[in-house]
Amino acid sequence: MPSHVRRIADFLQKPLSDEIIDRIAEQCTFKGMMRNPKTFKITEGDDEIGLILRKGVVGDWKNYFTPEMNERFEKEVLAKLKGSGLEFEFEP
Repeated sequence: MPSHVRRIADFLQKPLSDEIIDRIAEQCTFKGMMRNPKTFKITEGDDEIGLILRKGVVGDWKNYFTPEMNERFEKEVLAKLKGSGLEFEFEP
């Protein structure tokens, strides 16, 4: 992963030391992000809705989305991605 960070830094013409590159790469791992979960919380006003970091288990979204939320997600996301060339396979 440090090589990816290095490529991005080079593209942005930002000279960074190997130490900084390694630190960024480590902080971008799931484990690194979970060390500071409050950074990844979704809030609405004063209410905490949830955490955007997930376990990475396929299909686990079904434990959180209502059928209405899923329908809205599909409608809005697919409308925004129309013409982008991205294609998705949805479970039945």
